[in-house]
Order: sequence, then C-alpha cells, then structure tokens
Amino acid sequence: MAEDAQTKTVTEADDSKRIHPGDIVRLELDAWITETGKLFQTTSKENAQKEDIYDDKTVYGPVFEIVGKNRLFPALEKSIGAASIGQEVELLIKPEDGAGSRDQNLVKLYSVREFERMNVEPRVGTDVRIGERVGRITQVTVGRVRVDFNNPLAGHVLKYRYKVTDRIEEPVEKFRAITEMYYGTSSGFDVRMENDRATAVLPDSCRLDPRWVNAKLRIVAEAYDTVGLSQVEFVERYVKPAPPAAAAAAETKTEKAPEEITGETANSSAESTSEEKQ
Repeated sequence: MAEDAQTKTVTEADDSKRIHPGDIVRLELDAWITETGKLFQTTSKENAQKEDIYDDKTVYGPVFEIVGKNRLFPALEKSIGAASIGQEVELLIKPEDGAGSRDQNLVKLYSVREFERMNVEPRVGTDVRIGERVGRITQVTVGRVRVDFNNPLAGHVLKYRYKVTDRIEEPVEKFRAITEMYYGTSSGFDVRMENDRATAVLPDSCRLDPRWVNAKLRIVAEAYDTVGLSQVEFVERYVKPAPPAAAAAAETKTEKAPEEITGETANSSAESTSEEKQ
C-alpha cells in the first residue's frame, strides 16, 4: 500500500482507532524476502507450517509492540505509527530503511582449530558467537570456516503484511504486555496494581533463569516510561511443603467416612442375623 493511500485511510478512520506514539499494540504480522519469496517471520502457526519454517519452541500468536520505541525497522515503525486498529497494511522496505546494505568486511575466515578450542562443531547455517559478535557460518572447507556477521536480512528488500488487532488500555494488561515483550512470557506472573505502584509475584521459573536478571531491568524502565508507574516490586514467594504426616492426615480426612449405623439399620441387621440362625 502506498504511503499516501495509507495516510488517507487513517485520516478518514474513527479517531478512537488511530495509533499514537507510546501506545502498546498487538500485531498480526508476516514478512518475506522479496527476492526469494521466503517467509522469514510470522505470528501465524498455520503460515509457519505451510512455509516450512515452523519451530516447536516458538509460541505463535499476535505480538506486542510499543509504538515509537524503535524496536523495529524504521520504515515499519513509521508505518505502524500511521496505521489504525483493524487496518491491514502491506509495506515494502528497502535495505536502507531495514537491515541495511551488506558489508563484505563483516565476512570473516577462521581456522577450524579456533572452533575446536571453543568446542563448537562448525556447520553451515549455524549461528555462533565470536567475541562480542554473533555471525552465521556460511561455508566450511578443509581447515577453514567462513562466518558472516551481517544481519541475515541485510541487502534485501522486505515485504511486510500486518494488522494492528487492538490497543492495550488497562495498566495491569500493559504491564503484562511489557513483561511478555522483554521476557518472552507473562504466564505465571501474579500482578497487582494500586494507583501508580505495581507488585508482581514471580513464577518459580524466574528464580534460576539468567534471562530474568536482564529482562526485569528493562521491564521496570518501560513500566516507568510507558505505564506511568512510580514503583515496581517483584516478589519471590516460597511456600513450605506440608510434612508427610500432615499430608497423610489431610488425605485421611478427605476419605469417605464410614456409614453411620442408625437404630433402624441396627434392627434390620439383627433381624437378618436371627433369620440366618433359624
């Protein structure tokens, strides 16, 4: 869709559906490399399976973004900022507005011995960290390994098709959205909010997860800036397990109590016994 056509559509749209900087929105999105037609990003499980890029470790579904935070390519950020809720947009992004041009100086050769020292088996297509940079192995020959540190999308024209499905309004839901953006999930977080203060009881999975250490600092900063909070408290809650004896006693109490013997039942039993003796 041409930019002027998109702008016209938004201008005519209901103002309540317009997107503004700082809004937290939910997006459905597909993206292709135009030269090859390869789908490289999608929020749809069905599309990922259809295009043979499905990853069982990925949770598919609409994603959260904060408008104007420059987490996306500049041209995509600008387009979303001019969109409206429910509008489907198709966009072509040139390299200079996306991942940039390819830089041949970012393609390096290494000896196989260096990978042996890192205890890494070099395979084409594998991402590796060397020093402070992450690159992709593009060629393995006798004694040599070529690593490309360019963004895999560099030099390509990209096509995006997206729709802003809704805007997050409630402060608690905004906090959950931010948690999902920076930590990958908000599942298990018990979030309570009072005025401009938030308390989140953490799930057990956070305790030993090194990703959480970095994620929580970003969540707090974003909660101040986007949600308008003045205080964020994270709580680790440990509940002492019940001792075996107490657990057994609790199970005993839940068992069905013996049927109470009433006078009528006792008389009936006695009559049955008398008949048997006769």
